[in-house]
Amino acid sequence: MVRSSVLIALALAFCVASNVLAAPQIDSVSLRGLTIGQTTRLTLRGKQLGPNPEVKLNFPTDAVRVLPESNPQQLELEIVLPQDAVPMHGQLRVATTTGISVPITLGIDQLPEAPFSEQIDTLPIALTGNLTGAQLLSTSFSGKAGQHVIAEVEAQRMGSKLQPLVSIIDERGTQLAYSSREVTLHGDARVEVKLPADGVYTIKLQDVLFKGGSPGHFRLKVGQFSYADLQLPLALSQQEIQSDGSPGMKMAKDFQSKSESGPFSGPQPKIYASEIPEVTVAASDKPSETTTGAAPIGISSVLSEPKETDAFLIDVTPGTKYRAEVFAQRLNSPVDAVLEIRKPDGGMLASSDDQNNTPDPAAVFDVPQGINQVKVSVHDVTRAGGPLHLYRIAVTPANHADFHLHIPSPAINIPAGGSAVMEVIAQRRGFGGPIALNLPNLPAGVTASLNEIPARADRALVTFTAAADAKQSAVVSVEGEVKAKEHTVRHAAAIGSDAAGFGVAASEENLGIGIIQKPQLTLAFASTPAANALGLGQSTPLTVKVQRGEGQTGPVRFSLVTSQVIPEDKGKPDMTKAIKLNGEPVLAADQSEMQLSLSVPQELKDIAWDVAVKGELLSDDKKQVKGSATTEAVRMTMGSPLFLALTGESIVRLKGKISRAGGFTEAVTIVAEGLPKEAKAAPVEVKADKTDFELEVVLPSGIQANQLANVKLVAKSKRNGEDTTSNSVAIKLETGTK
Repeated sequence: MVRSSVLIALALAFCVASNVLAAPQIDSVSLRGLTIGQTTRLTLRGKQLGPNPEVKLNFPTDAVRVLPESNPQQLELEIVLPQDAVPMHGQLRVATTTGISVPITLGIDQLPEAPFSEQIDTLPIALTGNLTGAQLLSTSFSGKAGQHVIAEVEAQRMGSKLQPLVSIIDERGTQLAYSSREVTLHGDARVEVKLPADGVYTIKLQDVLFKGGSPGHFRLKVGQFSYADLQLPLALSQQEIQSDGSPGMKMAKDFQSKSESGPFSGPQPKIYASEIPEVTVAASDKPSETTTGAAPIGISSVLSEPKETDAFLIDVTPGTKYRAEVFAQRLNSPVDAVLEIRKPDGGMLASSDDQNNTPDPAAVFDVPQGINQVKVSVHDVTRAGGPLHLYRIAVTPANHADFHLHIPSPAINIPAGGSAVMEVIAQRRGFGGPIALNLPNLPAGVTASLNEIPARADRALVTFTAAADAKQSAVVSVEGEVKAKEHTVRHAAAIGSDAAGFGVAASEENLGIGIIQKPQLTLAFASTPAANALGLGQSTPLTVKVQRGEGQTGPVRFSLVTSQVIPEDKGKPDMTKAIKLNGEPVLAADQSEMQLSLSVPQELKDIAWDVAVKGELLSDDKKQVKGSATTEAVRMTMGSPLFLALTGESIVRLKGKISRAGGFTEAVTIVAEGLPKEAKAAPVEVKADKTDFELEVVLPSGIQANQLANVKLVAKSKRNGEDTTSNSVAIKLETGTK
């Protein structure tokens, strides 16, 4: 049995007409599924699908064959799946001498595969098609009274922009059922009907807004089959997973599928690998007054009935601040949760309906002295319930260390003899230390550096360097690891467009690594910049060496790649606060070394920053980009051991005297006028027998100098019952913000 990848022994003599050798690109595939235990032929269309293609898969096969009629724009494959293959959504990539492609997703199950057509002869079947814009597609089948039929669309789960709406119509034109954008299907659609009579039935498919985007591919499964959208537990502790292998493979036998019979189809529900103890509470085993466990703890359960409220007693430490959070809709559950935390006597400590960017609630609460337990309860805001209304509660100390990693790019292509950089983004909770990045199973000849997100930073530029003779591609995962005070946290990075988040298992964890065996351009620093070469408001020289590939000529344009997120001003990038290259440097076509100047803004957070230089090889007229490359990234910090930053309010104290004339002996109030509303200055009373005063002005951080241009002091009092005011004194207040 061939696993994970297949090196095609058949060398294909491809001719490349263009000088620009981009990475392989798969634009379309004839079928979006493979049948278990059978041979499926696929036609892949795209660019740079050769020469010498290597097919990379994340699922086992018995054989993969590239057929002789293949060419660089069309790859003909035969893939043979074993009888014991596990139903799933698998990924296919193509690697060649120009790199590795981004993946396409394929449905793997026992359903026969066919292109979409207007007539279905036998059920079950899976039809591959494409729908964009306002198209309305229809297909028909013959059915019997009482027959159970499912029509499910896989689109969003396969990287399509189609938002499907599917319906089943009988011969009279009566709509029996419809479905669209189901939460449990990640935005896809599924209808199930029991046919009322013998006859011909029609399945209609459209975009829900009649604005289907591109790509609009889909896989329509019709017939009777089993599936599992959600599953308890929603999380397992990392210790359980490590001792028992892959949770997905372990749990596949335990699915509680809704369909009554038929082959299993669809992806396995994802299980989150949690760093805290996890318990599962089934619908038939809800606690009454017994303790579920001690925080930190994760609890997976289900609101099995309408109007149900689930409550759990959690042991806590008095005087400690905790965070309680519900995961439901982020796990594709229909639960719109309300969270409450109460003392044992019923007194409310905290509640939440939702939080930013998700309807899933979270609350931070303090445990009063003398309280050793809290009651955490969950209900649906609409009081809905049912077997799919699953949720997970996590209760942890507020300072509990946790993180989440995201790598936006699903593939990285490294020039042989050169380097490429990959951005890794971190979200943190409860700690600011470094996050180690583990990259096992790198291909031969490839090494990784800067594989750590620095302390207090939220991203890094991991550098991959390939030996001059490197050729092997690979599909790998990236794992982050943090050794906190009381525990170790490990999480796999989410790869690609689905960023996932805290408490959510990534839908994709596979990163493609390819080798550009004959790069058009490679870059490298002539000498590694000093690690502490950043100076506020200063410039740092960088010297870059350029090597053009064989037969390549032309100027090279440079730009900067950094781990900094450029600050914005009124929604637009504020380059005055960005680490950047001075000017718009371009290296002449007859030169191979460039002196660059790295500019550091006057205000910059005192953490480690990753910096790399990108070069673009241009045509002689500078109108086309023929190729690009980056240097290795370098990690740089502030050169000065002292770093000054204003982080709070500024306080200005104004001292003066009040002079009274003409026998006036009343108390006087000193007032600062003309201050912006963000500033504060409480009026000061000068008693009748006093003349000295001191008035305090509080200026918030970030206030602009022009907001303080019209500040003045005046004294106010009453004389014979009438208001009286002194002369005004203009005050010049200085601020560090210009």
